Amino acid sequence: MNGRSTTCCYVLLTLFNYLTSVSTLSYSLNDGHTIPAVALGTSLGHLADGTRVLPVNHSLAHAVEWALEAGYKHIDTAALYRVEDEVGLGVQDYIRANSANRSDVYVTTKLWNDAHKRDDVIPALRKSLKELRLDKVDLYLMHYPMAYTKNGEVSDTDYLETWKGLEDAKDQGLTDSIGVSNFNITQITRLWENSRIKPAVLQIEVNPTITNDELINWCQERGVIVMAYTPFGAILGRKSDAPPPRADHPVLLRLAAKYKKTVPQILLRYLLERKLVAIPRSTNKERIKENITILDFSLTSNEVEELSRFNNNYRLRTPAKWYAHPHFPFEKKNLTAQEIEYIIAHSKDD
Repeated sequence: MNGRSTTCCYVLLTLFNYLTSVSTLSYSLNDGHTIPAVALGTSLGHLADGTRVLPVNHSLAHAVEWALEAGYKHIDTAALYRVEDEVGLGVQDYIRANSANRSDVYVTTKLWNDAHKRDDVIPALRKSLKELRLDKVDLYLMHYPMAYTKNGEVSDTDYLETWKGLEDAKDQGLTDSIGVSNFNITQITRLWENSRIKPAVLQIEVNPTITNDELINWCQERGVIVMAYTPFGAILGRKSDAPPPRADHPVLLRLAAKYKKTVPQILLRYLLERKLVAIPRSTNKERIKENITILDFSLTSNEVEELSRFNNNYRLRTPAKWYAHPHFPFEKKNLTAQEIEYIIAHSKDD
């Protein structure tokens, strides 16, 4: 075998081993299923006035396909994001182009706040499945503990009733696993103590400026896997009121240089070291690849602790228009009633 052939074989073997490591990086759920540890996030965010950003020219479908080709095994979406059709298209295009199987792709979606009555849950999930072009999802989450009517008024539907609807969906084989998102420790404890099927997953905001230690410890003691959205927090953003660090902080730059990685890769690896599912968002092909190239190094426990010391319990987004709901799960900023009314009146979405 000549040198060029040897080099080619080495490259192919390295690629195979890398992709294999991606596909096997998963956590066991308390219901017997497993969940891949890195998921592509598919929310495209909001404009300044609250209007939700939607994909153009199948940009998100392309991103989903690129992610799966790069080695991702998990796509995270929600009815709220209004992109389930794009996710479905991207998944189907990937399966068709790569002779893959449905079992090669793990799909998470979420129930929105206006379908919290028990009898509304399965119709809402069936609508999502139609958009996704799937017979079932791997994981179905209650997006928030707060119930609203279709016209946006506060509903008195208890999230315990909603959970019974998710249990029904699992019983009917429409989802393999069920869980919740944006629950605080009091709410998830109450759910745990009053449920027939225990939640397998909690999805919350986690990054070095909001470490959520108490809630994560509670989950890990019970075998509940935590999915971490907003993994970069405001560290890569421009929010003037956000606490440090920024991407040019010496600690982040030192770790990036040590491991020959980017700051975003350090922040994602931080989540994996804490045994969390990381959910980076991007529609940029190269950044999508970069965000999953985090399996060939590890942070030390001291480095994880060093990053956690940035904790300031800084939450990137706490929608003030929901403050009045009795099940609002987060701390509230000091706003006057008039300021809250103004925010509600000028919120176009969600």
